[in-house]
Amino acid sequence: MQISISTPVVNLKSKNGYGYATKNIAESLNRLGHTTPFQFAKAPVQLNFSQPEFYKMHKNQYQISYTPWESTVIPEIWKENLNHCDEIWTTSDWCANVFEDNGFKVDMVYPHGIDPMWIPKKREDDGVIRFLHLGEPAPRKAGQTVVDAFIYLFGHDPQYQLTIKAHNHNTTRIFNNFIDRNIIGLPDQLYKNITINTDVLDDEELVKLYHDHDVLVYPSYGEGFGFIPLQALATGMPTICVGSWAHYKNYLGPLELKSEMIDSPWPFPHSGKVFEPDYQHLLELMRDVAINFKAYSGYYFSQSTKIHEEYNWDQLTNNAFKDIFKKFS
Repeated sequence: MQISISTPVVNLKSKNGYGYATKNIAESLNRLGHTTPFQFAKAPVQLNFSQPEFYKMHKNQYQISYTPWESTVIPEIWKENLNHCDEIWTTSDWCANVFEDNGFKVDMVYPHGIDPMWIPKKREDDGVIRFLHLGEPAPRKAGQTVVDAFIYLFGHDPQYQLTIKAHNHNTTRIFNNFIDRNIIGLPDQLYKNITINTDVLDDEELVKLYHDHDVLVYPSYGEGFGFIPLQALATGMPTICVGSWAHYKNYLGPLELKSEMIDSPWPFPHSGKVFEPDYQHLLELMRDVAINFKAYSGYYFSQSTKIHEEYNWDQLTNNAFKDIFKKFS
């Protein structure tokens, strides 16, 4: 059958979360034997995958809203289009709770999948522990917290390395102390064991970046799904991540980071509440994974194959759409 996919055109050319997911949703539907024209009014069903103010809906077409979100309050501008959809889908149990708390019944949780390119790799202890953070410059993803924690724990010690992978530009800084917070420089200028990477990476280079590092540190305040930790887990990388919003929480295991729900520091666009990572717990986890890296490496590598099985795109897509296939085929 035909399933129209509607998303802003920029997502079709992007490697951000929306762009990556749009590509994989369409490809998995194609592998299942369906066609996925773009914003096609004559298709019986349209999947609207974007923030709802960007929906391009057609008359006499079955409309599915499919949207993630990162805080507890749904933007007011979304509500009219959400009310005009026949079904509301989202990407995680956390998001489903958010939509329902805002008065919208969720018909389907359709989590994102993992691409086979994220090949598992057993990480060996070669005497250097290489930490990785991705997400800059979005403050919600807490890159500055990672830099602060790394410096506090490891200082200039070359046995510990940190890479901040930023999208286009980096906002992390070094401060004179943790109270006054006066900027004294950039992390990679003052610390030889910190690297800031703002390069645009293709898929092969991105996978290599993960494979070349030992531990992902991702203390994000909230994610609609969170591809980055799932990709790290799929490669077998020990992953420190807030579990409160994570659909794959069970795989975070002993490195699940504690958090507390607080009023959002970013009321626009993320109004309501978000999950503040527990900084002291972050320090404990980073210290412990550095001391006991061999054990953690074995633990996370051992579950990587299961993650690929559970988060198989075709399986997830078929499960989400099976009633739609029956209804419209």
